[in-house]
Amino acid sequence: MLPNLITGVRLLALVPLYVLVAHGGEASRGAALALFLLAGASDIADGWLARRLGLGSAFGAFLDLVADRLLTLAAVAGLIAAGRLPGGWAAAGLVLVVRDLAVAGLNETFAGLGIRVTPAEKAKVALQFLGLALLIAPGWAEAQLWIGRGALGLAALLAALLTLGYVRRALGPSAGAA
Repeated sequence: MLPNLITGVRLLALVPLYVLVAHGGEASRGAALALFLLAGASDIADGWLARRLGLGSAFGAFLDLVADRLLTLAAVAGLIAAGRLPGGWAAAGLVLVVRDLAVAGLNETFAGLGIRVTPAEKAKVALQFLGLALLIAPGWAEAQLWIGRGALGLAALLAALLTLGYVRRALGPSAGAA
């Protein structure tokens, strides 16, 4: 119950996050960053509590998955709307959103595929979170912009490579014969 409540609160925070990122000024960026960081922390907390208290459920796992994907979508869409992810950088953000949905679909369709959280997946998530946090954060020094965009671009590249591996596994042994 408690882990799902935490996830539900994270879901409710996504609209204000999008609005603050997309339409807020410099003063709003601090609030947007705080909301983004709290959402990230709640993702860690709900999973930890579910495991620790034995409250894990299929519904909770699904709700957490949806909240994670929508957090990325809200942040990326807000940054695009605000003009902070122009051109190819917007494409990198969209790759992350689409990839998350594709991998979730692959995992559902091919339950035996066994997509697990690997060190490469953790690196992708860390780069993605770092990049989004730096782009949402106030200040906007030139270095902050480039580091944030670079981290997001690296996350997108890693996401694409990992997804190709998952697709290859989903296609089975015949994938290497083509």
